[in-house]
Amino acid sequence: MFQKSFNIILIIFSLILVFSCSTNKKKTLAIKEVPPLDKLYKSAYENFEKGNYQLADDLFKQVEKDYSYTIWAPKSLLMRSYIYYDSSEYIAALTNLQKFKKRYAGNDNYVYAEYLIALCLFEQINFASLSQENTELALKQFEKIIKNYPNTKYATDSKFKIDLINEQFAAKEMYLARYYIKRERLLPAMYRLNNIVNNYQTTIFIEEALHRLVEINYYIGNIESAKRYAAILGYNYNDSDWYKKSYNIVEGTNIPIEKQKTKKNFKEVLKELIN
Repeated sequence: MFQKSFNIILIIFSLILVFSCSTNKKKTLAIKEVPPLDKLYKSAYENFEKGNYQLADDLFKQVEKDYSYTIWAPKSLLMRSYIYYDSSEYIAALTNLQKFKKRYAGNDNYVYAEYLIALCLFEQINFASLSQENTELALKQFEKIIKNYPNTKYATDSKFKIDLINEQFAAKEMYLARYYIKRERLLPAMYRLNNIVNNYQTTIFIEEALHRLVEINYYIGNIESAKRYAAILGYNYNDSDWYKKSYNIVEGTNIPIEKQKTKKNFKEVLKELIN
């Protein structure tokens, strides 16, 4: 009787064990279904175009993970970088772009990655701030693009961005020059103004810098230098109000200065930030 009961228990235990193993085997054999590459990338790009950035980012990331051996992996990484850039998440964008440069050094879109790095740095410039760290980094990156990829559209835009960066450097110099002038510290003021004249001649601050040098030199009795700066100002900007002010100082006349009301351009708005 005991032997019969024991045999029944043994059979039941065996059946449970077989069922359990069968179930685990089914679980082990279950394979995650991966969407086809074309559909996955198309869906990611469509969501990107619609502005569904979070979903697009997730889908591009899946392309990177599941199809890392294809040409669409680096494209997806760049798309994710752009999404972060366009969302003003510049640190995340730069992290992805450095990853792209490390993994895909020979990729056809490498120059675009370099350009996007420059834009991320440029967008972090605070034009009303005296801090120049991001300004200098952006300048170096744009110069690198011009040097290494001179015949690209990225080089053309980099030249324009460098002009704006130089405006920032000149703005800082003018801010400090005004600061020293107000406190009658004329030597450091002249140093800042001469820096604008020598290094930032194409910026919007060149006319004012020349005029301030006329003022300071005339004030300290260096009349010949005052006249020289006034002559330079007159030769290059004889229709400007700054020249009329300088001429009035060195010649002792009183030319009426009429300010014309014109629509402010980007550089004029930039100039007002330091006033």
